Amino acid sequence: MLGFANAIAGVHLATIVATVAVYFLILGLLNSRRHPQLLRARWDFTLLLAAVSPLFILPVLARVGVTLPAVLVAVGAVISAARLLAPRGPAWVIYNMPLAEATDAVGRVLEAMGLKVRRHPGRLELPELGAAVEIGGFPMLRNVSLRLRGGEKLADELETRLAAAMEATSAETSPMAVSLLLVATAMLVIPATLMAHHAVEIVRVLTDLLP
Repeated sequence: MLGFANAIAGVHLATIVATVAVYFLILGLLNSRRHPQLLRARWDFTLLLAAVSPLFILPVLARVGVTLPAVLVAVGAVISAARLLAPRGPAWVIYNMPLAEATDAVGRVLEAMGLKVRRHPGRLELPELGAAVEIGGFPMLRNVSLRLRGGEKLADELETRLAAAMEATSAETSPMAVSLLLVATAMLVIPATLMAHHAVEIVRVLTDLLP
């Protein structure tokens, strides 16, 4: 019984560490590409939610028991949360690009679309449409967030042109991206070690999940 409990605890810890490690790995890869990467904000939020969800799901499963119905309910709850809490409206995230460069790039794209652009700190206004692109960023990770306010009909064309502009722009791997990759690699060793120590008990847990 003690071995079984230790195995459950090992699986829980390994799952949390592995999920966070994979998230760091994805961030590191996105920030080490030769070109800046454009992602829809909903996908960016989904990645973050997938990384933190084990912190909430595993304690619940520990209370109610690790059963197939419980796991399915937990997965359904995460999917529902992603749909309800994900950013709505046209929004994107650019990885591996300084804020100033991203602002200039977005401005050029809008002008190439034949739009008049008024530049303000953190905001590009489109007076002819009564719309604007709000721009923010996380300098440490060189991530830039974009949100289109008004002018939703422009969203598809803007996304297509932005993606093309990113592919035509060169980017250097930042020291933070290298650090994320190294941390992710180191963290992935921990789950493998924990799983190896409790291999027999883990097989029993997985067998119990089967109908």
